[in-house]
Amino acid sequence: MTTSAQAKSPKKRLHVTTLSTLVTYGLVIIAALIPVPYLVEMPGPVFNTLGEHEGTEVVTISGAKTYPTSGTLDMLTVAVAGGPGRQVYPSQALWSVVKKKDTVVPSEAYYPLTTTRDQVTQENNAQMASSQDYAVAAALNHLGKKYETQLGVGSVAKGAAVEGAVEPGDIITALNGEKITGSAEDITRMQDTVAKGDPVELDIERDGKKLHEKITPKGTADGPKLGVVLAPKYDFPIEVKFNLEDVGGPSAGLVFALTIIDKLEPGDMTNGKRIAGTGQITEDGTVRPIGGARQKVVAANEAGNDYFLSPADNCAEAAQAAKGLDMKVVRVDTLDTAVDAIDAITHDDIGTVTMCSG
Repeated sequence: MTTSAQAKSPKKRLHVTTLSTLVTYGLVIIAALIPVPYLVEMPGPVFNTLGEHEGTEVVTISGAKTYPTSGTLDMLTVAVAGGPGRQVYPSQALWSVVKKKDTVVPSEAYYPLTTTRDQVTQENNAQMASSQDYAVAAALNHLGKKYETQLGVGSVAKGAAVEGAVEPGDIITALNGEKITGSAEDITRMQDTVAKGDPVELDIERDGKKLHEKITPKGTADGPKLGVVLAPKYDFPIEVKFNLEDVGGPSAGLVFALTIIDKLEPGDMTNGKRIAGTGQITEDGTVRPIGGARQKVVAANEAGNDYFLSPADNCAEAAQAAKGLDMKVVRVDTLDTAVDAIDAITHDDIGTVTMCSG
């Protein structure tokens, strides 16, 4: 025999179960709409620096004889979702993991929590501008052409030893009475001198005026410092314009330098081969590592490239990303080795080229 209360209990259980299910679904939906503190790195646009973008040559040079360029030398980019001022949702992050060609990383791996979108844009633009200067300098060094450098002040830290004596935009012309330029050697000399902790004398040019300051470095956890970011200023014998907008960061330096060399020398550097590359470049031609190597390999392959020039420190990641692809990953340590590698590739002498493995 079943009582009235017992007869109603299945309905009550059904009601409770239905309510629990609705609450669960609701929580899942709410969770899916809450942004997560991650960035998603994706393959970005590809630009052939030997050609045109939107009807304009990507790289133009004046002040020296130039030669027509053809072929493909692709500059690679990484598109980023998330970060300051932009939101990534769980579904987007999960889908990026499933696709495998994207990378999901914590936002704090790139930016402090207090970073704004404007600060990110300014930093990216500054890095791009510096990479262009370094590319011109490295290309001219490779070609044996001379240029002048000055040691500029990019920024001054709050509370720094030089605060009130040195300003952003100043040019430091002498250190302890000896001429100093913006060359890598002179920057190292200045850093070594300051690290001793003794007072230093600086000759400075500011808006056409000559100043003289005596400054005692401040002790920090990393040793005595002046508290300035040094920014070399160049006086090149040529004018180079890079006609790309909305592209930032330092990783185009290698490809820019190769493009300048190709335009200033007769002949066809790529000789019909499709070559892509990435890497920061220094004034002396050293190729330094970059971020987003995996995404750049994917972008280079999708653009139809035969070869991918990779900084040595990115070799393992790039080679791993290229497994199963019909594209070879070449290791380059310097601008000179990159030029030699391209020459070997175009003459089908691939056996002399150092390949990446991973």
